[in-house]
Amino acid sequence: MQTKIVYDAEEFELSLKAYLSYISRKMKKDESYSPHPLVRAMVNAVDGAKNTGKPGRYMGMSGDANQYSDNQERKTIICIIEMHRDNTMTILDIQDLSLQKSIPIKVASYIFLLSIKFDKYEGDYIGVNEFIDTVNRTIPQLNIIRFKNDEWKEARDYLVKNLNTINIPLEMKKDYEKDFMSIKGDTEWEDYPPRVRSTIATIWMDDKYQELYRDGVMNIVNVFLDEKYLKTTMLNSILMILYGPSSKYFEDVLEWNLFTDLNMNNTISKTSTKIGRNQPCPCDSGKKFKKCCGSLIK
Repeated sequence: MQTKIVYDAEEFELSLKAYLSYISRKMKKDESYSPHPLVRAMVNAVDGAKNTGKPGRYMGMSGDANQYSDNQERKTIICIIEMHRDNTMTILDIQDLSLQKSIPIKVASYIFLLSIKFDKYEGDYIGVNEFIDTVNRTIPQLNIIRFKNDEWKEARDYLVKNLNTINIPLEMKKDYEKDFMSIKGDTEWEDYPPRVRSTIATIWMDDKYQELYRDGVMNIVNVFLDEKYLKTTMLNSILMILYGPSSKYFEDVLEWNLFTDLNMNNTISKTSTKIGRNQPCPCDSGKKFKKCCGSLIK
């Protein structure tokens, strides 16, 4: 029988205690405010526990259908917590129903942190440059590089000349061949299959813009066809990078120790990283921790 892994709220320290208070307060003040499903699901679970005032297990669930014009969900999250008699809380599981797998605690904590930093920008959208800057500063293991769309024709021709040097995984080769065959001479850049765009951009940037790459991190070239996107969409893209199907291709590039589960046994860890009261608040408000999110921790 597999042992159930549990996570203590102290693993999040600021991220859970202060961020959830911040999100809950913001949702009450602004009914149009719609945080990422992971954030809302956790808030729903915590609010359920607060409303009953009793110890026990509570579940929160949320999706993002309301964020899109077609009303179709891209991400559905379930959070299960256990509230104890002393008002401490244990996270039992965070499930991504879209991928049918659990979200590691470290990945979840990064989504909380990015969410509150995205809130510096008003509205449901975030600009591409702001997104890249925020992610690269928040997650030190990532370096997102933006492809220059005005160079797409040169990049395409460069790929054609160097096709023999590209190593495509065998299980993906047929799909790639099908995508490439769908491209005609007059096909516009925005109409290229996404994975072809990504391949063209990555090969080009890797050869022509090595100064944008950093050693010891995961360098990811992204193609952005618009100048701004829904915050929820961008957070979903980070989730896919950190623990989705594509992450397996980076296992030999860097160690994933910062994205593995913190507590790998049945005991509740009491380890936490303390933030000094006079240190700058991690939410990037510019205020001291004690005057900002730290004031929310009771």
